[in-house]
Amino acid sequence: MTEAPATCPDTLTLARRRLSMAAATWFMTAAAGQWAFIAFIVLFFTPPLLHGDPLAMNSKPHVSGWVPGDAVGNSQFVAHVFLGALVTLSGLLQLVPAIRRRWPALHRWNGRLFMLTALVASVTGFYLTWVRGSQLNLSSALSTSLNGVLILAFVALAWRSALQRDIATHRRQALRAWVLVNGVWFLRIGIMLAGLGLMPFGVEMHYDGVVFLGVSFASWLLPLALLQLYFAAERAPTPRAPNVAAAALFALAGLTAAGSAAAVAFMWWPYL
Repeated sequence: MTEAPATCPDTLTLARRRLSMAAATWFMTAAAGQWAFIAFIVLFFTPPLLHGDPLAMNSKPHVSGWVPGDAVGNSQFVAHVFLGALVTLSGLLQLVPAIRRRWPALHRWNGRLFMLTALVASVTGFYLTWVRGSQLNLSSALSTSLNGVLILAFVALAWRSALQRDIATHRRQALRAWVLVNGVWFLRIGIMLAGLGLMPFGVEMHYDGVVFLGVSFASWLLPLALLQLYFAAERAPTPRAPNVAAAALFALAGLTAAGSAAAVAFMWWPYL
């Protein structure tokens, strides 16, 4: 009985390189969209505060924006908005390989900033959702809160593995935390893609409808599941899984670029 031929190492190596290239391509498209998100937050929310006209922040519809007389709620709202920009920026810097290689101390301190900001932003999000009542409906509030609970869990796991010097585990837990932190950004991309997909059929997406509810949960569940598949493809002993994952990431890069462009065109630019 003859043994099955071993997988050619060169083929596996090429598949893993293709996977790394696809991941880098997706990250670059995501980074472009997130930079646009950060720019919108800074350009839209900063001038009203500097000019002493916070009600101008309500010119873009929010679930609940600036409410006259609600000092605690308004402070939580403003903190949540700007912490969202800060944690997005910090997360992007954490994933730049050149920073990890050339400035490891910066990587470590920025990682601490990312974790602390993610924790505080999650807590302010819980307050806005369940104390202030900033929610579209109960289902979307539960989705957002589950996302926040998982952020807290994976930030704690990433911190613990870093203290234990378990770099491989720390990388996986930190990436899971990063994906979950960006759930609000994925939600906006998902809304745009779902809206564009339904448009040819003459169907509009409503914030109290089943499509929006699906997008709300998918905005953090789907990226988390895809990240887990990426981890599995990295460790796969044959080239098939890395090649499939690479093809999926290249396709997702295109969808991310399209969703980001639509968010800029319809969600952010009109209000600047």
